[in-house]
Amino acid sequence: MNGSGVMATHRVAEAPLPLPLPAPAPTRRGVERRRWERVAGSFRDFYEAPTTQYYRRCEIALIGRLLGPLAGRRVLKLDLWNEAFNTRILHWMAGEGAEVYGMDLSQRVTITARGNSSRSPAPLRLLSADIRELPFADGFFDAVYTMGTIEHIAEYRHTLCEIRRVLRPGGRAIVGVPHRWNLFLRPLLVACLERFGLYPYAPEKSFGARELRRDLEAAGLAVTARSGILTLPGLLRMADVFCFNRGIVLRRLSPLMVAPFQYAETRWRWPGRFGYLMAMLGERPAAPRAAGDARPPQAEGPP
Repeated sequence: MNGSGVMATHRVAEAPLPLPLPAPAPTRRGVERRRWERVAGSFRDFYEAPTTQYYRRCEIALIGRLLGPLAGRRVLKLDLWNEAFNTRILHWMAGEGAEVYGMDLSQRVTITARGNSSRSPAPLRLLSADIRELPFADGFFDAVYTMGTIEHIAEYRHTLCEIRRVLRPGGRAIVGVPHRWNLFLRPLLVACLERFGLYPYAPEKSFGARELRRDLEAAGLAVTARSGILTLPGLLRMADVFCFNRGIVLRRLSPLMVAPFQYAETRWRWPGRFGYLMAMLGERPAAPRAAGDARPPQAEGPP
């Protein structure tokens, strides 16, 4: 109090308001996810394009040759681009009796693939997730299928290790990537388009056979077969999809132009070795039996 009996008041200095924190820098994976969302938003469904149907027939033949019957087997596919816009290969697998799972980094692609799943003859289990960390238990799958996917990420070797982890002992994986020595120089075409910002799937790495084999074996997968698909000019594939999506009359010529390549690839196996996509079959080694275990090993399907 002061001398007059009045309570003295003191002005309390107000604390300064805290400055807003800077927004966190976007992570590389976040940037990748947003880029794929944009790319997916720019595409229309091209399932019925002639080269897509050719692609689908090649995939079916490849899977049948390398994995054998799918009935009763649990299969994982990395990326859902085909189920959203392209060959719908998971629909075929489900129709063959497989228990199928699929995943994609892009929410838009996953949602579109789920919308198309109503046309599948059996249920599809689809989720949005990163192929660098597969959200499944060890040894959960009998087979893994990835075609034209791992080449878009820098950590593809880690994904190969993840593939091995989720395979059961004796399980098999078909790993398909762009072939560096493609007969029609598709990697060179892609590099030119990338340089001018005209290739929507960039970045895209191509592989030689020795490199892919080495990476698969380093991940703990035994390579038991090599094959490939899409032995046709990359420019023909791109032009077909472009004309199909825009309703350009030239698309009517595509079946005639595709026919000789399809005939060669479906009649003989050797053209596939020079295709745009090179594929190798990797197998997770079976667990060694304990000493004294006299049970015979389980029979496997055809390689």
